[in-house]
Amino acid sequence: MQQRMTEQQIYQMAQHEQAKMRQLEDLLENYIEALREVNGSVEALKEIKDNKGKVLVKLGAGVLIEAEIKTDQVKINFAENGFIDEKIEEAIKKLELRKTNVEKKAEKTNQELASSQQKLSQLASILKQIEAEKKKNFSKSATLTK
Repeated sequence: MQQRMTEQQIYQMAQHEQAKMRQLEDLLENYIEALREVNGSVEALKEIKDNKGKVLVKLGAGVLIEAEIKTDQVKINFAENGFIDEKIEEAIKKLELRKTNVEKKAEKTNQELASSQQKLSQLASILKQIEAEKKKNFSKSATLTK
């Protein structure tokens, strides 16, 4: 036996899908920001490594200063207030791995977002059909009562 959904149920499903989409969009934005941060760190570490510790540091207002870093170690955060020392090359490898993992999560989230958008589009189409049917029925009843 086929169960029919009410207009209200379809509308609630659409609202739920919209909320889900907002959550997925926020999550995707967080992944994009994480990728920017990782890419910035990788680029800075590569610059330090390639230029034997010499880097340009942005001070703001278009002002840069050349600095020399006299270590090949960086501190990597592994827990709240927890850091470990790593060689620059190892830090780059770990960051590249982190980047790959975040990219995979972002791709999965993007796919979920596309699926959610498709569902919402289908629900909106159904709601439009219901509205058109209601208008048609209203017109018929108005014509019959004249």
